[in-house]
Amino acid sequence: RSVPELRRSCSMIRENILSACSVVLVAAALVAPATVCAQVEEPEGLTETNERIDELSAQLEQNPGDIELLIDLGNTYYESNMYDLALATYEHAVEIDSTHVGVRLNLGSLLADMGEFDRSIAQLKRAMEMDPDNVMVAATLGSAYYGYRQYNQAVDMYRRALEIDPNNVEAHFNLGVAFADVQMFDEAIVEWEKVIEIDPDSRAA
Repeated sequence: RSVPELRRSCSMIRENILSACSVVLVAAALVAPATVCAQVEEPEGLTETNERIDELSAQLEQNPGDIELLIDLGNTYYESNMYDLALATYEHAVEIDSTHVGVRLNLGSLLADMGEFDRSIAQLKRAMEMDPDNVMVAATLGSAYYGYRQYNQAVDMYRRALEIDPNNVEAHFNLGVAFADVQMFDEAIVEWEKVIEIDPDSRAA
């Protein structure tokens, strides 16, 4: 393809990448390994969500310092788009255990979804310092940088994610988008071809 054609194609991709990055961010926070971040199944309806919130709140009354319960409650709020409540819950969890990587990962992801990219990056950088080999943290930090339009930093973090996990489809796809935004179109195509090679049935492909 010619460069003008590639620019038009990349422009169309960018129209969708912010929503795609949002999905990746949430997935990165909520589908982390069990040792890093507890996963909560998405409630089927408002009633079930409220019941889950009531259940977790009751458990927290008995165990107010239980970090995993706080993560579960924060995740439930997050999945239900109750961002303010999720934010307060995650921030309280950080106060209880400032060294918990999963809490900072979820908090950073949430802040990015809220458009608070500077605060998101600060949380995720702290998580990266604590666990430099965590692919979820690296990929999520890359997406936060991307949302903040700091494309070179996004490229660096996606590359770091791929150093940790060379077959991470989302990191390859997002790296390609970041390359396109700095007009490195050949490199972008290479990354997108890798997505198809690794997992041709994936959403990114």
